[in-house]
Amino acid sequence: MNVLVGFAWLLVFYALGEGLARLLPGLPLSGSLWGMVLLYAALSAGALDERSVEAASKPLLRGLGLYFVPVGVGVLAFEGLLRQQAPAVAAALVLGTLVTLLAALGGARWR
Repeated sequence: MNVLVGFAWLLVFYALGEGLARLLPGLPLSGSLWGMVLLYAALSAGALDERSVEAASKPLLRGLGLYFVPVGVGVLAFEGLLRQQAPAVAAALVLGTLVTLLAALGGARWR
C-alpha cells in the first residue's frame, strides 16, 4: 500500500509540474523538472513526509542505470555528428558539471 501511495504522490507532483510548465511556457524547464522542484519544496517545507514517497522512489532509483540505455544508443547512432561537434559537447559537459557542482554547493550551504 505504501508503494501505491508513494507513486500517487510522485504522479501528483509530476502532473503539477506539467501544468506549471504549460502555464509558464517562456521558462526553459520541462514539466518533470518543475515537478521535482515542487516535490523538493514540499519535502523541504515539511508539507510532505519523505516516508510517503520513499517506498516508491527506492525501486525507481535501483533501476536508474537502465534509464540511460536509450541515450547511449542514441549517442552511438549519431557518432559522426558527435565527432563533428566534439569541442562544443566537451565545453557543454564541463560547464554543465561546474554549474551543477556550484548549485549543489549553494544548496548545501543554504540548507
